[in-house]
Amino acid sequence: MNHRLRFSHFALFIFFLLHFPTFFSKSQALTHGGGRKNKAPTNNSSKSVSALLVFGDSTVDPGNNNFIPTIFRSNFPPYGRDFPFHIPTGRFSNGRLSTDFIASYYGVKDYVPPYLDPVLSIEDLMTGVSFASAGSGFDPLTPKVGVRPPFNSSSINFV
Repeated sequence: MNHRLRFSHFALFIFFLLHFPTFFSKSQALTHGGGRKNKAPTNNSSKSVSALLVFGDSTVDPGNNNFIPTIFRSNFPPYGRDFPFHIPTGRFSNGRLSTDFIASYYGVKDYVPPYLDPVLSIEDLMTGVSFASAGSGFDPLTPKVGVRPPFNSSSINFV
């Protein structure tokens, strides 16, 4: 088995490993909810998620690219205009990312910070960070165009 095929199997495994709890919790909610659409809101603190680790590209990059030499950055207006104090954070969005909403829903934290941020606290690392970086991709040629580390460097940082 060649190296590229092994990495794609590893990436697929990581994807399912990270998404399995979400699928399980959704199926459990459907099973116990009796299929009712108008059920009472649940207490988010009862959810058993203690950390959120994010891997991906610009769609979930909260600002890792601010700390590496690359042309793919979003630390200038209009990015961040819907963020508190209208500050561009490096997110490729005008506000919160989908991962921020997920972390908030599960009561982990309001915003998932970038792993490369030099001011991260131990609590930030324990409750989850994002290893995502804009311009990365599964195809090894993708990061070469924009002088970006490949996707597997995110998983290497994690390990």
